[in-house]
Amino acid sequence: MPEQHGLPAIGWVPAWADLQERGADPIGAGFVVEAGMGQDPAGKEYVAGWPGPDAEKLAGQAAGEPGVRLTLLCADAGAAEGLAPGGLAPVAEQVLLMAPTAGLDAAVELPENSQVALAPMETYDAVEITVFDHPVAKGRIQVRDAFAAVAITELPQGPGKEAFERGLFAAMAEEAFLHGAEYLHMVVNPDAAASYEASGWAVAGRLVSFERN
Repeated sequence: MPEQHGLPAIGWVPAWADLQERGADPIGAGFVVEAGMGQDPAGKEYVAGWPGPDAEKLAGQAAGEPGVRLTLLCADAGAAEGLAPGGLAPVAEQVLLMAPTAGLDAAVELPENSQVALAPMETYDAVEITVFDHPVAKGRIQVRDAFAAVAITELPQGPGKEAFERGLFAAMAEEAFLHGAEYLHMVVNPDAAASYEASGWAVAGRLVSFERN
């Protein structure tokens, strides 16, 4: 698994920002991610590894800027315990998952008359599965500098949900592989991580977010 300073590399952050239609620029050993559409322009986000170069510096900057969020990638849940940069309070926690593209691109049995399609959008590729030309499952993928970030945005409820999700991941894995990415990166809520671990994903770190007190 690619690592940097003992942590999973954070080079996936610009691709992850693209999925949200947000820009990202390097700042020292981290990134500054623009506010999303419809958000306060001041609501940018600093992302860095913890512990790591520039994390404390970015924490100081976030503490001095109202509406700005600091997100630190920790190696595991234990590393996140008690983590509270000065002047900032924890507001959210998410899980970074990784999966090798070779492990997710297997053939998936989908219902008859279903099709998988990729369509280029402005900052990512949209992935869609249709049945009888009716969209039933949707996702997003972006590959930047051999880092692939993905997100599931729509799934049907019912017994076919798992197959459609695997179908989206298979299409995303193939697309990532064609662009030189060996892993898919996905950010999920903690309560969703266990189900993905059972299907080929591994927890690569915890994303702990802080905002000014």
